Amino acid sequence: MPADRPSSVSATHSPTAGADTEPLALTGAGLAAVRAQFPALARMQNGRPYVYLDGPGGTQVPRRTIEAMASYLEHCNANHGGAFGTSEDSDATIAEAHAAAADFISAAMPHEIVFGQNMTTLTFAASRAIGRTLRAGDEIVVTRLDHDANVAPWLALEEERGVRVRWVEIRTDDCALDLTSLERALGPRSRLVAASLASNAVGTLNPIARIVEMAHSAGALTYVDAVHAAPHVAIDVATLDTDFLVCSPYKFFGPHLGLLYGRRELLERLTAYKVRPSSDAPPEKWETGTLPGEALAGLLATFEYLEELGSTARVAGGLSGPAGGVRGGATRRDRLRAAMAVIGATERRLARRTLTALGSVPGLELRGIVDPNRMAERVPTFAFTLAGHSPREVATQLGRRGIAAWDGDFYAYELIRTLGLAESGGLIRVGAVHYNTEEEIDRLVEALGEIAGTRIVGAGRD
Repeated sequence: MPADRPSSVSATHSPTAGADTEPLALTGAGLAAVRAQFPALARMQNGRPYVYLDGPGGTQVPRRTIEAMASYLEHCNANHGGAFGTSEDSDATIAEAHAAAADFISAAMPHEIVFGQNMTTLTFAASRAIGRTLRAGDEIVVTRLDHDANVAPWLALEEERGVRVRWVEIRTDDCALDLTSLERALGPRSRLVAASLASNAVGTLNPIARIVEMAHSAGALTYVDAVHAAPHVAIDVATLDTDFLVCSPYKFFGPHLGLLYGRRELLERLTAYKVRPSSDAPPEKWETGTLPGEALAGLLATFEYLEELGSTARVAGGLSGPAGGVRGGATRRDRLRAAMAVIGATERRLARRTLTALGSVPGLELRGIVDPNRMAERVPTFAFTLAGHSPREVATQLGRRGIAAWDGDFYAYELIRTLGLAESGGLIRVGAVHYNTEEEIDRLVEALGEIAGTRIVGAGRD
């Protein structure tokens, strides 16, 4: 495998590059049934359905997630460890959320799952614990493609511990990591490599299994930011062989939470910052304060939604092919992986449509992977500039048309600076998930054409 091409990210379905259809893609009645489960999608603006292409900043949630959170608060809202019914029910919900999250990322056991306020908070906590083991002159490797939440906590150790931070550069033509730069950064003092599974700004899927292999060969631990990948691809921490992985449920149709995976041996050995006399066993050792039981109840409901998507993939008219043996007797882990197969197939179709459609807008410059034969190397997050218009102006104009899109640097500070866009407002970013439609992509492109001063109708249609 070439060093600069991604290896598998453990998806359960392999795409056919450039194909017009995907065997598992949601269409017709199946897509309509999915959309009906998300109350937010009923929002209207100016008499037209609201278009949510702001998924990279946070997705919408299914109705059952909202109802589960309300039900928890109504029926079992209690603190941890009580000898009474509501506390016992709450503890059971929290324990099941750990088990379901372990299935979602294919962890070996629920005790390897740590919940927290968000990814950033968890990463700062983990970096402080790992930092206690480091000495002056030890080296940490970070990348210029990552969200700053997987950079700043490690940079802080430079000042606190005398650690040296080394950088992995990107190729500016396609916004992919330069693995020769990683080879140069690794050395005998390397102690940790921090990298993302997918870029939150431009959608690049990194060859994370290869990165982990290179880091381990140098004797370094790995800390993988999977926040942007989790809504799009199946994650298998065992296959990736990473030591730590972190993601955010609110990016994959759940409530606002952070989720950290750590190898059990590392979670047990590292010294966490905690109050006395809390448990020394993970995950309690790492989960400071009282967990938000209502959010974990909501997360369980989100996993149930995904399980249903995986196990009822043959909804009449909803798929162009069979789901592939996910009914009857399948485990929760199987059902979740089947759901991600359906999601991946649906999103690849949307990604191809988006790539073609954006290419029809005059003055639009797309950053990242733009080769239609490389769609397997990216998720359906697209970032661009529009000549003569600032990113904020474009986002504002889209918002007035009922289309949600982001602008700025998205905390991908190093990437935006490397691209030379920091002083001009960064990029416009749109991102699809499985509940989006091709018609919404067409509306986006028509709106961009109006902003650019050109009428574009159905540019993405086949």
